[in-house]
Amino acid sequence: MGQLRRGLFVALGAAAIAAGQSRGIDAAPSFDCRRASSIVEKEICGVGDLGDLDRGVAQLFAQALSVLSAADVGALRAEQREWLHRRDDCGDLIHGDPPIMADVYGCLRERMTERVERLRAIIARRRFFK
Repeated sequence: MGQLRRGLFVALGAAAIAAGQSRGIDAAPSFDCRRASSIVEKEICGVGDLGDLDRGVAQLFAQALSVLSAADVGALRAEQREWLHRRDDCGDLIHGDPPIMADVYGCLRERMTERVERLRAIIARRRFFK
C-alpha cells in the first residue's frame, strides 16, 4: 500500500472516529467504527447518511431473515455476502492525487439504497426471489 493510501486510511479513520463521537449512538452504522479497517467502512462511519443506510440495511436484513423459510434464508445469506463484496468494491474508486472520494460516496449510496429496496421487496413478498 502506497504512502498516499496509508495517509488516506489514517485521515479517514480520524474523521470516522470524530464523526462517530459527534453524531451519537442513534446515527451509528451497524458495526463498531473503532474497528473499521477498509476504506468503505471508514467512509460509512464518516458520512452520516451512509451510516444510516448501513444501519437500515442491517435492520432490514435481520427482518427478512425472520420472515423467510429455511431454504430462503440460505439464499438470502448467500446474496448478502455477494452484495457486501460488490459494496466493498466501491473502495476501489479512489483516484487522483489528492485522492477524490466523491465516487466512493456515490457508489456506496447507490448500492446501499438499492439493497434497502431489494430487502423491502423480499420482506413484502415474504419469500426470496431473483
